[in-house]
Amino acid sequence: MADGLTNAERLQRAYGTARDELLSARNAAGHWVGELSSSPLSTATAVSALSVVSGAGSAADGRLGPLVDRGIRYLAATQNPDGGWGDTDRSLSNIATTMLVRACFHLAGRADGYGAIVDRASRYIAGEGGIGALRRRYGRDKTFAVPILANCALAGLVDWDEVSPLPFELACFPQRWYRFFRLPVVSYAIPALVAVGQTRYYHRPPDCPLVRLIRRWAASASLATAARMQPESGGFLEATPLTSFVVMSLAAVGWGEHPIVRRGVEFLVRSARPNGSWPIDTNLATWVTTLSINALAAAGEDVGQLSCLEWLLGCQHRSEHPFTGAAPGGWGWSDLSGAVPDADDTAGALLALAFSSGSTSVFRSMRMAIRLSSA
Repeated sequence: MADGLTNAERLQRAYGTARDELLSARNAAGHWVGELSSSPLSTATAVSALSVVSGAGSAADGRLGPLVDRGIRYLAATQNPDGGWGDTDRSLSNIATTMLVRACFHLAGRADGYGAIVDRASRYIAGEGGIGALRRRYGRDKTFAVPILANCALAGLVDWDEVSPLPFELACFPQRWYRFFRLPVVSYAIPALVAVGQTRYYHRPPDCPLVRLIRRWAASASLATAARMQPESGGFLEATPLTSFVVMSLAAVGWGEHPIVRRGVEFLVRSARPNGSWPIDTNLATWVTTLSINALAAAGEDVGQLSCLEWLLGCQHRSEHPFTGAAPGGWGWSDLSGAVPDADDTAGALLALAFSSGSTSVFRSMRMAIRLSSA
């Protein structure tokens, strides 16, 4: 070896460098937070939402215009050579993100000023197959396809007949009944079911008088359900796209001053980055912390001395979660109020705690994880 070291010695040196780098990435509280990539998808939905709120006659907010301007500039600078955008600014183009970006240029009133960029996006969308391609991408699941098409319809790019109606009245029933309804969206998207369902109902009321009556009655009651699901942070699941779809849909049909919209706007304002972008989610602090602990433990490090273990225990949900109805004992992907307990993050936390010390939290969470896996 030119450096006089054996392969084993070089490997050990590389390991030490990587370990020290990992440990140095902790924050002042002793755990890992990380940073998610900037996302054209998230940025487009946020710009659309803030543009709709600004144009809906809501109380003037001087913060929104500059955020929209910076978001538009970020998107203009990150268009891929093929005319599309991907989920992150390093991703390959896809039709869903590109449709959302094109819509936000229109909703922000910037389509003419960025005509060449919008034209390239339109050619990309047409080349990929348009609305039909979007539907094929998501299949029968309407969790993403319907909000995307509703966003485009708000921008005047898609007819409302292309946006499938959503039975938002089902949100008025007890949460434990949802599993019997065969919802057209996944359970964590109930706020979008309510908001997007209402804006579609507003623009294309159903032909059946009985359905019209039921949905008119359900408007306020379903909003109350969505409001109970909104976390303290204002961000549903701490996710910019979901929160943006809810905000734009409600603001577009006269709910611009509703507390859900106001709290959602505050979340979007706080989540904006200096470069004009938004991430998909605020952070994955719990997930990256458990990954780090488990990696160090697998390498033989004494993780029982890490100062983040108390923080990790504090992230455990101790009561039934209002968003999903999950039983106490689990962990979500973050310590923030919008995270919800799930099986993979709970499993990661269990492993981390098991590597560090025995804990009653471990056994309580094992029972919760088993319930999640069999639900």
